[in-house]
Amino acid sequence: MTLTATSAMAQGRDDRLSASVEALQAGNPATALTLADVVIAENPRDIDALLLRARALSSLGQPRAARDTAIEAYRASEGIEAARYASAMIVADVVATDGNYTLAQFWLRRAVQHTQSDAEVANVARVYQTVRRQNPWSFRFSAGLSPNTNINNGSSEKIIMIAGLPFVLSPTARALSGWTAEAELGLYYRLISTPRSQTTVGVEVAGRMNWLDAGSRAAAPGVSGHDYDYYQVALALRQSFILDTNGTRLDLSGRAGRNWYGGNKLSDFYGAGAALTFPLVDGRDSLTLTARADRAEIVAPGLLPETVLRAGATYSHELPWGDDVSVTATFAKSFSTGPAQVYRMPSIGVDYALSRPIVGALFSVGASYAYKDYAVSPFSLTGRQDHILGASITADFRGLSYMGFSPVVTLQANRTWSNVSIYTQQSISGGVSLQSRF
Repeated sequence: MTLTATSAMAQGRDDRLSASVEALQAGNPATALTLADVVIAENPRDIDALLLRARALSSLGQPRAARDTAIEAYRASEGIEAARYASAMIVADVVATDGNYTLAQFWLRRAVQHTQSDAEVANVARVYQTVRRQNPWSFRFSAGLSPNTNINNGSSEKIIMIAGLPFVLSPTARALSGWTAEAELGLYYRLISTPRSQTTVGVEVAGRMNWLDAGSRAAAPGVSGHDYDYYQVALALRQSFILDTNGTRLDLSGRAGRNWYGGNKLSDFYGAGAALTFPLVDGRDSLTLTARADRAEIVAPGLLPETVLRAGATYSHELPWGDDVSVTATFAKSFSTGPAQVYRMPSIGVDYALSRPIVGALFSVGASYAYKDYAVSPFSLTGRQDHILGASITADFRGLSYMGFSPVVTLQANRTWSNVSIYTQQSISGGVSLQSRF
């Protein structure tokens, strides 16, 4: 083929594609499809023509054919990041137009893998949020694996004093270390949605599996980390209201389910709560008031059913340089026919989130203090008083994200001092989980 013939073919292709674009813009998708098909007949892997064909088919009410054509364009653009990004975005748009919002979210996550600028990432995030609002289905998933110095919630003491007498704790009553894997999954469906209210139902599943390290296995032979596994299944209902033009929000929630500990049923539970959030300072700050009541029909040996009431307040403030700081104060009170299960617990916590990355990660830190007071304890005439300190640091490595999920490294430390030494304990855990950037 001569150079002149090749140039003529290229010019013919470009002219046809330009005409196809004009036909689409003029509302004539049939003509746009015909012109794109001529180019594809000459080169079945012509990415621009395939994308125009997908747009035309979508406008003609043929969503499945449009989706398949856009996927062909995505496959044909292997190694060309800009074309892959454009193809994935068009696939997402086509399937969203057809009402398949979940598949659209999947393709938007594929698109973000091929972004080449912050502006493109921001565009994917914006479109993703729009599609998510349209999708009646929503999902929540998190998983992580971490070392754990206190799998069994055991004491850090070797010898405890009861009525002035020393007692040596058994290995299983002391802290056992190893590894903990945790996962949470939520599947929700939006039943009703109006500009100012939303009703959602869902199913939530959570689990925690444990494995003892060599030292703990030697100290407590015959004991398995799975003796301390925990699982939970719950049905959830949530009703949200926007109360005024300022964005004041009321969230009502209810949950009911069952949990298991060590392979045995622990309790059936149900509860309800409310949260009222007031935007302040032009939306940069907020105040959230919460209240909740939970009932656990505990069947584990040695424990009785109990009810816990909680109330709290959280104030969040955005600093002038963009960092966020929040302070939370709560109070909890339990009720039970088992006197040793009745307590009151005030607590306070502070969280600080940096807005700018350090060594490629966004950091947040937190600290908390709680005082747990039991009027009655079988081990003390003066009841039981626990002072509980907690601290955490989290690093979100957004630059290492895959399909919109980035690794999050967390380190958590807790320390409890109790006048009943069997409840004096400490734990350190840390691990890696995945978190969505959207």
